[in-house]
Amino acid sequence: MLKGNKVSLRCVERKDLDIFYDIWCNEDIKKLDGKFRLPPSKEDILNNFSKFVNMDKKYLSIVNEKGIVVGYITFRESNECKNVYTLGITIDKGFWNRGYGQDAIKVLLQYLFMNMAAHRVELQVLDFNLRAIQCYKRCGFIVEGKKRKACFSYGSYRDVIGMGILIEEFMNNNL
Repeated sequence: MLKGNKVSLRCVERKDLDIFYDIWCNEDIKKLDGKFRLPPSKEDILNNFSKFVNMDKKYLSIVNEKGIVVGYITFRESNECKNVYTLGITIDKGFWNRGYGQDAIKVLLQYLFMNMAAHRVELQVLDFNLRAIQCYKRCGFIVEGKKRKACFSYGSYRDVIGMGILIEEFMNNNL
């Protein structure tokens, strides 16, 4: 378990998948996830729990100070370059604007840079998700560019913003 100031990150438990499924089905969250596809049925997800937790993309449950799962955070090492990781995060809409996402990201960055020898962590975010972009900037991520009209959301193609943080930037901001 990884602990932050407001949240803990822990391995996904079978019971968390019900919460994740409800998050995945939320219309507001679907609009913010540029790669979102309809999830399989809840039964299929539960029946394939072992596959879910053993994928290359690692899922960690975000648990608040009251023991409630408020979302999840993911990471995956790049296939193209060693020690480069891609991060993703989703917070249940009922828990937005409480600092849980920022705390979870900082905890995961600490783990990736200090324990997994990460050199770089990167992410992508839709251009209109200004709340998330500001959160990522507060965590030390820098806007590195955009893919023009690379994702369909809200009825039109949208730009995707690429952001990243390097080990030296993380160390300078967190010592």
